[in-house]
Amino acid sequence: MRRLSREHFVLALSRENAPAYTVEDGETVVVETPDCHGGFVARDGTMRPGAPGPNPCTGPIEVSGSQPGEAVAVTIREVKPGDWGFIGGGEEGALFTVVEIRDGRAIYPWGLELPVAPLIGAIGVAPPGEPVPMTTPSDWGGNLDTVDVCAGATLYLPVAVQGAMLALGDAHVLQGDSECCGTGIECEAEVTLTVRRVKDPLWPSVYLVRDDRLMIFSHGDTVDEAAWAVVAAMASLLAKLTGLSELDARRLLSTAGEVRISQIVNPKKTCRAVIPKAAIPDHWPF
Repeated sequence: MRRLSREHFVLALSRENAPAYTVEDGETVVVETPDCHGGFVARDGTMRPGAPGPNPCTGPIEVSGSQPGEAVAVTIREVKPGDWGFIGGGEEGALFTVVEIRDGRAIYPWGLELPVAPLIGAIGVAPPGEPVPMTTPSDWGGNLDTVDVCAGATLYLPVAVQGAMLALGDAHVLQGDSECCGTGIECEAEVTLTVRRVKDPLWPSVYLVRDDRLMIFSHGDTVDEAAWAVVAAMASLLAKLTGLSELDARRLLSTAGEVRISQIVNPKKTCRAVIPKAAIPDHWPF
């Protein structure tokens, strides 16, 4: 299995970025990802000067043959964190909180131990227009900071430029919905993933399947804006899948689905709408 090194990284999703790597349709690779500060946080919780910028992401990774109008399906096989991570944010000027990772557990400096649940914080493809900084969520991916972007999930990203130009990084050992302190437990990671071309995507923006649940994402300047946008989007998708009116589709989401807050700390806030397979068993598209 090929290994893609973290030495090649980008700070924004952009159609101007030349590919650092190329993967074939259906190929499984291991992608080394930097932490959110590019390795410039030391194990004593201090930060060295010279960091490349927030959220350096490994790539771009060209998906061979991928064309605009398609999607790339990224199936996450494993997110393997390093042996330590750090938590930042909160009080200005405070040291990062260093967390040891041992035997599948995160060990906080005050003695608390929790099982790890690693995820990819930032992942996306090149947009058709202006670059998207890797600190920002968008319809092309980016800094989604969503706990469901983890092993066992398949994330679908819409292709706008030939080759898609995938990039990923900002892995977290643990993160709760909202990422309310500004970070999760940030870490370097090795991500094993399979990338496939999808010629007839279900939805024109980012969507995800995990554990028989379908999720779509919306972003806004406020949480309210993001939440109501994703409700409208999921109602439209459910109407398309089931033939229900959008009103009945919204009522279905209200009674059988959920709207969850992914993050409240990035330049745009992210919410996701979730519908289980059990709510649309005769119309499940996967």
